Amino acid sequence: MLPGYSLKNELDILTLLKQVSDPGRGGRPPAPGTEWLKQFDAMLPGYSLKNELDILTLLKQESPALEKAVQHCYVNNVSNLDGEEPRPRLKKWKGVRWKRLRFLITIQKGGAKQDGEKEISEFIEKLGTTLRPEKVPRDLRKCCFCHEEGDGATDGPARLLNLDLDLWVHLNCALWSTEVYETQGGALINVEGALHRGLLTKCSLCQKTGATNSCNRIRCPSVYHFACAIRAKCMFFKDKTMLCPLHKLKGPCEQELSTFTVFRRVYIERDEVKQIASIIQRGERLHMFRVGGLLFHAIGQLLPHQMGDFHSVTALYPVGFEATRIYWSLRTNNRRCCYRCTVCENNGRPEFVVQAIEQGLEDLVFTDASPQAVWNRIIEPVAAMRKEADMLRLFPEYLKGEELFGLTVHAVLRIAESLPGVESCQNYLFRYGRHPLMELPLMINPTGCARSEPKILTHYKRPHTLNSTSMSKAYQSTFTGETNTPYSKQFVHSKSSQYRRLKTEWKNNVYLARSRIQGLGLYAAKDLEKHTMVIEYIGTIIRNEVANRREKIYEEQNRGIYMFRINNEHVIDATLTGGPARYINHSCAPNCVAEVVTFDKEDKIIIISSRRIPKGEELTYDYQFDFEDDQHKIPCHCGAWNCRKWMN
Repeated sequence: MLPGYSLKNELDILTLLKQVSDPGRGGRPPAPGTEWLKQFDAMLPGYSLKNELDILTLLKQESPALEKAVQHCYVNNVSNLDGEEPRPRLKKWKGVRWKRLRFLITIQKGGAKQDGEKEISEFIEKLGTTLRPEKVPRDLRKCCFCHEEGDGATDGPARLLNLDLDLWVHLNCALWSTEVYETQGGALINVEGALHRGLLTKCSLCQKTGATNSCNRIRCPSVYHFACAIRAKCMFFKDKTMLCPLHKLKGPCEQELSTFTVFRRVYIERDEVKQIASIIQRGERLHMFRVGGLLFHAIGQLLPHQMGDFHSVTALYPVGFEATRIYWSLRTNNRRCCYRCTVCENNGRPEFVVQAIEQGLEDLVFTDASPQAVWNRIIEPVAAMRKEADMLRLFPEYLKGEELFGLTVHAVLRIAESLPGVESCQNYLFRYGRHPLMELPLMINPTGCARSEPKILTHYKRPHTLNSTSMSKAYQSTFTGETNTPYSKQFVHSKSSQYRRLKTEWKNNVYLARSRIQGLGLYAAKDLEKHTMVIEYIGTIIRNEVANRREKIYEEQNRGIYMFRINNEHVIDATLTGGPARYINHSCAPNCVAEVVTFDKEDKIIIISSRRIPKGEELTYDYQFDFEDDQHKIPCHCGAWNCRKWMN
């Protein structure tokens, strides 16, 4: 900064100043006054050097402080730095390059009124710039156990499950009931029984009915709702037991349940046929049920003169049938709409009407003589439109009109097959048959006379004696690969205990109804597992000679003959004194077998299921008649895939 000088420290500056001020030492000539110092002002911007003190001050500000040597005493382990206090850093640019501003806002108490949620909502609604969802209606569903509305807490009563039409129960209210148990598939059994008991039982805490959670201590009368049991601080265990506050354990227990959250799939096992029947019996259009994309409204009816034309092999076409199918729109791509499907009558033939209902557009009506033809007029434009838009393709050739109409849905089929007079539909193959729970009102009789209606099928006579599976010539089971008798190691209980249960519970296994094969038939009243004793074939035990004589008498009286051979010497005659087992029809693909089992030194004929039989299926077994010539052949009407066409 000073030309011609190399200044290392303050001593160099002082030496320079002395040389300048003392002309006798060979220095430079002095400048008058402060003229000599002014020559450095241009080199040192921001400073005006007046004298030696200004230069020293400048050097102290810009030159770093001289570091002192650190002295350390190893005896006392103390250095000279320990006693020095840290110097605070000076903020030399404060107020020059930056400033700190403070804003103080004072609000008087009670002066300003805060807006509530209602005022804010009204203000946002007036702006009209936001999209607000529609208001969710209040959940008015009530639990039949605890009588509380809506879904409960997840770690409490939990969600609502449907029990029946307009009947709901909380998951844990039903699960923790004493009678209820859960299967591996998540089905809750005996919920209806628990509900019937709860209607007569009051809660020990709230004194309201519906309490089904009992204390598992012997002779303890305490019964609670599930929510009341939690409020009363009852102790729940992992084995689905509960102890009331008076009998619960004092200390902690490893088996105590800490949470009631249920995230797995749980549903209530219920009788779907009974539920559907209750909807039908309550009147048309009061309720509806939905199966996937189908909303069922009305079943309609079939008149006597319509039986021949208003059906196909796989479906019935009742006049007045009405349902709604939710399907792809034929006018707007990638959008669904409703199709109202109706069956009408036109000149004695069925007419199928489909009305396309789409919001914001005019309704379209399609009419044709078959369900497949009317739906092809809808499916083909939809498939073409989706193909042009390069979307997932539809295959119209695999879509059936009867399925889209909802005529082949199993629930609708059960109702349709229970209509009065459907037995007269000759070409239709019945899948379920008439169900006694679905007592639909009688159809309108156009003649006004019952005798003018076509007669129903009557029993055919059985001139041959039935043979049991064990008495057949081949002594083989009905199905290949099975043992001669279904009573193998698969049974846990003995034959005697099974037979004792059968004597008291057979009425819960079967019911009598109109058969699709012939006359009356016997149906499964509940799901029957494989190798289950279903019913006993009872009657009068007679000898062969007496059986031959009675057969001739019954033929002369035009009676149906119901005889079952036990062995080579004895026959059971159930023609006059028999049980419902005599109405079991023949089938070439049976679901039951007849076995001769000995109980207490007496031979009994037991009908046993050869496979799992779902509820509502007709019971059948092979009559195993002896083969005879063509003059005495008996036709078979079982309709099985392997039907032999003849029973003998």
